[in-house]
Amino acid sequence: MSERIYRFAEFELLPAVGELRRGESSLRLQEKPLQLLLVLLENPQRLVSREQLRERMWGNETFVDYEHGINVAIMKLRDALGDSAENPRLIETVAKKGYRFRVPVEFKEESKLALAIRPIWLIATIAALIFAALGAWLLTVQGQSRHPRPIQSLAILPLRDLSPDPGQEYLADGITEDLITDLAQSLPLRVTSRTSVMRYKQTNEPITQIARELGVEAIVEGAVARSGDQVTVTVQLIDATEDRHLWAQKYQRKIEDLLAVQADLSEKIANQIGGTLNSQRQIKAAKSRPVDPQVYELCLLGRYQWNKRTPAGLLKAIEYFQKAISLDPGYAPAYAGLANAYVILPHYGNFDLESSYAKGAAAARQALALDDSLAEAHATLGFIAVNHWSSAAKESEYEFRRALELNPNYATAHHWFAFHLIFSGHSDKAVREVEFARQLDPLSAIVNADAGEFLYAADRDAEARTRLQQAIELAPDLGQPHETLALIDLENGQSSEAVREARLGLKLDPRNPRTLGEAGFVLAAAGHADEARRLLAILTDQIRLGRTYGTLAALIDMGLGERNQALDILEQSTKLSGVHALDQWRSVFAPLRGDPRYQKLMEEEAN
Repeated sequence: MSERIYRFAEFELLPAVGELRRGESSLRLQEKPLQLLLVLLENPQRLVSREQLRERMWGNETFVDYEHGINVAIMKLRDALGDSAENPRLIETVAKKGYRFRVPVEFKEESKLALAIRPIWLIATIAALIFAALGAWLLTVQGQSRHPRPIQSLAILPLRDLSPDPGQEYLADGITEDLITDLAQSLPLRVTSRTSVMRYKQTNEPITQIARELGVEAIVEGAVARSGDQVTVTVQLIDATEDRHLWAQKYQRKIEDLLAVQADLSEKIANQIGGTLNSQRQIKAAKSRPVDPQVYELCLLGRYQWNKRTPAGLLKAIEYFQKAISLDPGYAPAYAGLANAYVILPHYGNFDLESSYAKGAAAARQALALDDSLAEAHATLGFIAVNHWSSAAKESEYEFRRALELNPNYATAHHWFAFHLIFSGHSDKAVREVEFARQLDPLSAIVNADAGEFLYAADRDAEARTRLQQAIELAPDLGQPHETLALIDLENGQSSEAVREARLGLKLDPRNPRTLGEAGFVLAAAGHADEARRLLAILTDQIRLGRTYGTLAALIDMGLGERNQALDILEQSTKLSGVHALDQWRSVFAPLRGDPRYQKLMEEEAN
């Protein structure tokens, strides 16, 4: 019997043992990256569609989010090969279609016996070293008790909905989110954010693989089933580094007891991983009061709709939170949810900015009047203050720092705080802060996209490209990263590539004000003035209706070479946002730095 060995570039692949060799070094590929690589090697220099990959990697298995699975596998494979999406040497991405292996592939047949004998000397050597080390370790620790290694990172996977009524999905999602929030706010370890874990909803990937992809040591998984007013919750805690069960619990309670169930789960999970809930958690528990189950359900429904991030979903979320408040005007989380819905509403639809922010601020302040420990509400006020920079810079910093003091694992607060830092003129600090957010939420496309944007602002283009490509891999329909890539390409003299990226971003996200502004600048600077003016007309109309700020129109004016017009706009818009807000587009406004009008704006802000 024989096995095929593949050779390409400086690599050799032994599929039988899943081993990738490069010179004297080797590594074991995980199952999915190995399967993906084999499909590419069997079809060298030919397009392999994502559908072909799906069929080969999952066959007839039920895999709801196979798109995400392919994206993660390709990222891991590129890491193993030392390849990159932005400058591919081996694996080329064909947008919206699939992938192409760029180099020739050779193969040979080798007997299974030869394959088995080859690593024996290495195994023997390693075994000898292990036994020697074990003997030394036993001598060192003799007479000492063995303490388990403390877990430093945790992910709570989406609880499966096993209810007979399919309309109960919101309940499982809501309990998952509440557990994440409670543990993230309470434990001195890293807890992965909701956005990243929800990608594993209904997945069939092994727990150990999910843990590697999220970069965590422990996993919580389970299920929820509701029948009438009875709810069954089952949860288990798994040490993913050793693939062993640490603890499991089952609850059968009435719906009104869910909050007590969640509190108990948080306490027991904390105990099992060797941690303790902090004083903030204990204060919160002391402040808690009975909650009408109908009010709690309305808030779960509100969060479920909020997480859809669509205009219709956000409006529905506002309706649910308002109903909850009408039933219980003293329930702080309902106000916090309402505030969150209002502040992001203008960013997902054509809604008035100032009106939405005013309603969001009022709801957030009411939430904090009832419970000052809600990190969400503090972060919401910080976000609003960022958008009113000139008059609220100090308030912005206070609210974000308070939110992160209450919940150091709150990825959204780290993410939004990065905008505060860049508006303060601290682009390097902004990069570090958004990287904190990315560590907590590694599979969030928007966090990766904004990380790329901040790296571009910090003049770190190569790193920016990596993050932007990751964002595109995670969300191929997201327009923003294409626009930042267009800015980088234009700055590096690649005008045709810049125009292509700008138009692609517009196609994916044609009404987003930022997309219009950045694409308009790139197109204008590359000589497509008529196209840019059409975008400027759309953007000007949005500004007139109060749906965005004038700075974005100034971008297009700069591309058209109309500097005086751009300065007219900046003299008005920077009174609200501050001049350092322009640091997001460091090269675009650089030609204005010697202009007396621009220097005056800088002096006024400094004073």
